[in-house]
Amino acid sequence: MTTTSSIRIDLDALEGNLEAIARLVGGGRPAPDRICAVVKSDAYGLGAARIAGSMASMGIRNFAAYQPEEAVEVATAARGASVLVLMPVHQLDRAGAARHLLAAGRLHYTAHTLDQVRDLEREAAPLGIVLPVHLELDTGMGRGGCEERDALRILEHVAESRRLRLAGVMTHLPDALDDPDTARDRGRRFRRFLAEAGGLVPEDAVRHVSATAALQDASLRFDMARIGLGWTGHLPRPLAEDGSGLRLRPAISWWSRLIQIRRIEAGRTIGYGCTERIDRETIAGLVPVGYADGLPPSRVGSHRLVVHGRHGPVAVPVLGRMNMDQCVVDLTEVGPIDADASVEVVSSEPDSVVSLPRVAARADVMPYELLCGLSTRIPRVVVAGGSLAEPNRVPAIDAEPPIRSPRVGFG
Repeated sequence: MTTTSSIRIDLDALEGNLEAIARLVGGGRPAPDRICAVVKSDAYGLGAARIAGSMASMGIRNFAAYQPEEAVEVATAARGASVLVLMPVHQLDRAGAARHLLAAGRLHYTAHTLDQVRDLEREAAPLGIVLPVHLELDTGMGRGGCEERDALRILEHVAESRRLRLAGVMTHLPDALDDPDTARDRGRRFRRFLAEAGGLVPEDAVRHVSATAALQDASLRFDMARIGLGWTGHLPRPLAEDGSGLRLRPAISWWSRLIQIRRIEAGRTIGYGCTERIDRETIAGLVPVGYADGLPPSRVGSHRLVVHGRHGPVAVPVLGRMNMDQCVVDLTEVGPIDADASVEVVSSEPDSVVSLPRVAARADVMPYELLCGLSTRIPRVVVAGGSLAEPNRVPAIDAEPPIRSPRVGFG
């Protein structure tokens, strides 16, 4: 099989990002125990086992996944680490690796309702285990979790149970960016609940919130922060507007190459619907990337790709509509170029016109959506020390005006 695209995961950038976040949430000291790395949806399409295994070797001991099967995969890859299952679970998998992980206390479950917690208790009894659970308080997200009154009942039940252990109390703040004042109010609500719960929340139970809140506002940092997009090297808002002080390196890039170059006369149309009519003789390049690979059609202007010509990288527009497996780019301003020149679809350069946030913005999706939509047919390649990086890694000219720390965590 001929590979014309690859998703590259830079381990050096990944480790640097984790260390920077660990220092921020640790108040200046490296504190990997205060990070819970969220690797749900197959680590946003990058490979949960691959990413979690790499993070574990960097000192991360706490992870979160959505489904139980996903959590088993992550815990198996991240040796010795604990994994929190975020979805409401009523039954435990008692077979194979799951049974061993349950016995070792490495699978934790989120408590959403009293009935669900009772089901977990009944499931734990025949296994002879004490199951770690994390109560989720709903402070405004309105999806999982529970209100204060129900939360206190759950805490009382867990405290009296021989088969359950309160390993954490958590919440997810929905408006840390859009409405920071309300986010702080929600944080105060979380603190008031913890105070009201008193002895029902043991000292060793971990208090944790979503990272968007924790990274942006020191008052919203509790015992631990759940980190999602941050470990990829991206912040929830542009660097110029971000107040966290973090300086992260994008760890993900998407590369392809040219497979054809041709001249097209002025006046010709390009693509379905003849939506693009060129007004000059154009050198057009064919790139084997389309919406089936996970590059959605642009909703704001035209997509751009960065083509690496002999004089360096140049950002060029996509001509016509995005196709299923390919797209056409304008190479007229690139200069001398090899027939199989490298093409960046998503760059690891934060200032690039094809940075992840900018590509996502053109497609009118969130960076999370773009990552999760990347086709599994594109190989994921782990690199370190820039071993597969292009020689000219500088921002493209637009063609148009080790964490090493003792384990603390929730394990």
